[in-house]
Amino acid sequence: MDSGIRSLSSLLIDIDKDWDGHTLTNIKKAIAAGQPLTYEQMIAVVGFAWTGETDEDSCYGLTQDADYVYAGLGTSPAKVIKIAKSTMTTSATWTGETGEDICRAITQDNDFVYAGLYPSPAKVIKIAKSTMTTSATWTGETGEDICYSLTQDATFVYAGLDTSPAKVIKITKSTMATSATWTGETGEDSCRALAQDTDFVYAGLYLSPAKVIKITKSTMVTSATWTGETGENSCYGLTQDATFVYAGLGTSPAKVIRMFKSTMATFQTWIGEGYEDICRAITQDNDFVYAGLYLSPARVIKITKSTMLAFATLTGESGENNCYGLTQDADYVYAGLGTSPARVIKIDNRRHFPHFYQ
Repeated sequence: MDSGIRSLSSLLIDIDKDWDGHTLTNIKKAIAAGQPLTYEQMIAVVGFAWTGETDEDSCYGLTQDADYVYAGLGTSPAKVIKIAKSTMTTSATWTGETGEDICRAITQDNDFVYAGLYPSPAKVIKIAKSTMTTSATWTGETGEDICYSLTQDATFVYAGLDTSPAKVIKITKSTMATSATWTGETGEDSCRALAQDTDFVYAGLYLSPAKVIKITKSTMVTSATWTGETGENSCYGLTQDATFVYAGLGTSPAKVIRMFKSTMATFQTWIGEGYEDICRAITQDNDFVYAGLYLSPARVIKITKSTMLAFATLTGESGENNCYGLTQDADYVYAGLGTSPARVIKIDNRRHFPHFYQ
């Protein structure tokens, strides 16, 4: 199958089914009889996954704009794949120079994609969307190693580093030069997640228990800190809305913590069922938080914000393992998998196929 086609085994149904106006007429029976698929049957099959070429392995991060999803791959050298949303096929590819290895973090603005790389010292590559070529590069100082997370606003890119203590570098977009740096206190190590709003950057630390640091943008100093309870370890993902920060934890079972921005205190917690372990990715919209789990097969949990209870679940097919990246638009959630080759699954949030199951 080519990179734009979802496996038939995950989609075939034995009945006539009306799904939000799409009548899916007994696809298994039609194929068995050698009949051509109807337009609505083809909608159920085509365009719901991207699969990398040979050696395009391990999608560690995703971001998106109106027309494209950008997937950061854990290759040497690193790659960023520009994927057309409409077809889920490769539109263009950025490939790093020798030594520019393993894209662990990715973000974007109107004109550029920013790729955070794993070398020592760390690099952040500014990639022109129109050409998918390098526009400029930030390189860390000695000891500023391994970029694990990125976020951005109108003027700056913020890079979270896997150092001891952790660092968050504020990089001026126009020059790709360091503007300011936040450095954690002793024991505040390994920034694995970032989110931002108008006035603050939030840094998720890979600690036991986990911490989320609220950093004032204008000064790059700590404003407040959330610290997990005993057993609430390893913050791998952050997202935020007007009132809350949501922290995905690498616990067994997984947890998503909903904390007040104003006080950085826990308000509510989602806890996974049974073997729903290790939240490695997180995103959100107006009403839901989506948690990507590091499982085989992978799962994406759709969580109602108001109650922090699971609303629906997408479970991957056999071999669709280890969700490392999530992003979303009005109609779809995109899940990046740590497979060989890499996969990006397009999940229909309007209850067409493949979709979240309640």
